[in-house]
Amino acid sequence: MKFRIFSILGVALCGFFAATATPIAPIELKESQELEPRFAPRPYIFDPLPKLSDFTPTTRYFHFELKVVKLSPDGFKRPVWSVNGQYPGPLIQCNKGDRLVIRVTNNLGDPATIHWHGIFQRETNWYDGVPGQTQCPIPNRITFTYNYTLEQSGTYWYHSHFLAQYVDGLVGPLIVHDKDDPYLHSYHEEYVLTVSDWYHSPSAPLLVQRVAPHYTGGNPYPDAALISGVGQYNCSSPTADYYCNPNVPPPTYNVQKGKKYRFRIINTSAYAFFTFSIDNHPLQVIEVEGTPVKNAKAAKVKVLPLHIAQRYSVILTANQPIDNYYIRASIIDSCLGAITNETINGNSSINFNATGILHYHGAGSKKPTSTAYPFTFPLCQDLNANAIRPYKDSPAPNNVTDKFVFSVTFNLNDDDVGLLGINNSSFVPTLNNPTSQRIMLQENFTDFDKDQNAYGYDTPYGCVQITLFNNQTANHPFHLHGHTFWIIASGPGVTMANISTSKYNLKNPVIRDTTIVPANGHIVIRYIADNPGVWAFHCHIEWHVELGLVAQLFERPTEFSNRTLPDDVRALCMEYNSHKKQKRLTTLPRDSMVKGMQLLEK
Repeated sequence: MKFRIFSILGVALCGFFAATATPIAPIELKESQELEPRFAPRPYIFDPLPKLSDFTPTTRYFHFELKVVKLSPDGFKRPVWSVNGQYPGPLIQCNKGDRLVIRVTNNLGDPATIHWHGIFQRETNWYDGVPGQTQCPIPNRITFTYNYTLEQSGTYWYHSHFLAQYVDGLVGPLIVHDKDDPYLHSYHEEYVLTVSDWYHSPSAPLLVQRVAPHYTGGNPYPDAALISGVGQYNCSSPTADYYCNPNVPPPTYNVQKGKKYRFRIINTSAYAFFTFSIDNHPLQVIEVEGTPVKNAKAAKVKVLPLHIAQRYSVILTANQPIDNYYIRASIIDSCLGAITNETINGNSSINFNATGILHYHGAGSKKPTSTAYPFTFPLCQDLNANAIRPYKDSPAPNNVTDKFVFSVTFNLNDDDVGLLGINNSSFVPTLNNPTSQRIMLQENFTDFDKDQNAYGYDTPYGCVQITLFNNQTANHPFHLHGHTFWIIASGPGVTMANISTSKYNLKNPVIRDTTIVPANGHIVIRYIADNPGVWAFHCHIEWHVELGLVAQLFERPTEFSNRTLPDDVRALCMEYNSHKKQKRLTTLPRDSMVKGMQLLEK
């Protein structure tokens, strides 16, 4: 994955170690085929999505160039790991049944991958974008093509899964439409909107400090909150510099009185739990992470909670007096944990409350005078389950074939580095020999070291149940690759004695792919083993990922081992190992990262 390794010089010397090997040949485009247009640096995310009227499955081609550019999302200029020079990256918009061919050229100066968050990758596990699990990293100056077909619809996103690169900006929305969407004709236009925390320092030095021996602080504290990649930093702050621009225009979405608008909202943060609201406009929830919501007309919320990687679609009815209204995305600081004297960037001048504008046509340019809705729900928790029951009745399976019990654990290693893990094991990836390729060579579970956090099950279409205990004082947003899951239980308590199976909700549980495991609490989830491959199950707080809070799930390895690995995926590992052998890569194991920095300083 991106875990337990670190690109030491990637920030200061981006491109210095650039490789010169011949890139892997991408899929060739015919003269009659064109790449999807490269959108302008920012405006697309504030424009209504173009309508896709023809739902006939087609192949859509994209070209992503990964490169570092200087941008000022909140007025503070810094290097940004971008896609096509943009933050957020270009919109991918398509239909259920479409095939996506996405040619990724890596010019970051560091290795990289892209994960397509929430996409099942059925029969294309090797394109899931997880280094060390489903593929080798893409070396600098190498092109690799992701090629998969979409069998689902909804609101998704893509992001780097190598180290903490997505914290530095390598993210973008992925929207999949469906002619059978039950709410397709319930709105006139739709928008994509992201919320995110933001750091003024690139992630590399922050991560070095986070895994330093004897460190006793918390996760690096963010510097800003952003709406759709835009914020307003206080340039008079002592931490600002002369590059700071105090006049960043507020993120603005335009509506016309009497119309209805679908907003697809994505939390692309590294650390922050957000609340989202639009003054005077209750939001009708219609989708959670690809699953349409039942009885959505009654499921109106005034304030929407979102943890990292969670997504919702809501319908906004523009029925208020013509005016400007605040859009509010607020980081809840109490959900970040207490700041200690040791906490990295603990002196941040962050404004926790990002604001944008919902602008009615004809309202003029005056500032909004609207007031925020009060919070009416417990903080740091998922949206009430009654608001997001599946549109179609979908009871959870009750014939469990494979059970796992995981605990979130904290341990100090021999160098006094605090690590997180699953069942006292902090995950370490094998970048040059991905798990999926080892399984396809028919290696056994016993061939994997303990720090691979490998768990397997081999029952075709069986029911997998995971009970996850969190005895930490912070909540953890856990994401499962390759699946959505039924949440049949969630609550306080960190032992089996705290769980009553008679209270499992098997009738109408919430279905999603990312959920909060409450502090000093637990969740119980179930899913069907219908997708052979290697799937990550991990906390999506990026700093926790880098500390090893990851498990690997080997699903139906007997069947998966009989599949044929595409030549380009195999060639990528050959290319990666060639670069590594020639010392063109700058990654080091996490445990020796700090020692490496000390050597460099000498």
